[in-house]
Amino acid sequence: MIRFSLFRIPIVVEGWFWLTCAFLGGAMSASRPEDWIRVLVWTAVVLGSIIVHELGHALVGRHFGADPAIRLHGLGGATFLPEGRFSRKENILVTAAGPAAGLLLGVLIYALVRVGLSDSPNPLLGLAARYGLYINFVWSLLNLLPILPLDGGQILRDVLGPRRKNLVCNIGFVLAAVLCVWAALEGYVFGAVMLAMLAYQNFRKEASIPGLG
Repeated sequence: MIRFSLFRIPIVVEGWFWLTCAFLGGAMSASRPEDWIRVLVWTAVVLGSIIVHELGHALVGRHFGADPAIRLHGLGGATFLPEGRFSRKENILVTAAGPAAGLLLGVLIYALVRVGLSDSPNPLLGLAARYGLYINFVWSLLNLLPILPLDGGQILRDVLGPRRKNLVCNIGFVLAAVLCVWAALEGYVFGAVMLAMLAYQNFRKEASIPGLG
């Protein structure tokens, strides 16, 4: 477990985070030094991207009076906002700030690519840029799906109000189940498993986590 702070916000990185990153980065099939270098680059980009995402939640939450802390775990990251007493509008802004920060980072990476980052004589920079574009655009947009406990689901819950949480869970269940079947048919095993877990949580009306993702 690694502990450090950014902008006076404590950050904890659990051991499971590294294992999940390595798995998603291809560690199971890595055999050559070049393969392990790609895994390391992937892990570094995921680490930086998720921290930026969580800092989006944390900084906006602190603006509204919370005392944030960030934890990176095996399924991504979570921002905890004790002392935060947000209105529904403020809660939506805090939740949306995470994917917004990721998308802004993706735009910055794209701008760097356009001015020649991908033409750098160091191939690792180009590789990192491709990973950064994928993570910060694709993952951020997926996180905005209206499925609890994803950010999109939490935004929908706050827009509709607490009395309609069952409706939000029903929407999340149907969408996650459909996407799970699609992912399984396309051979995205990890994605299918994650979507199955989300569908089950929403079906049981238990799709909540202690913190923003």
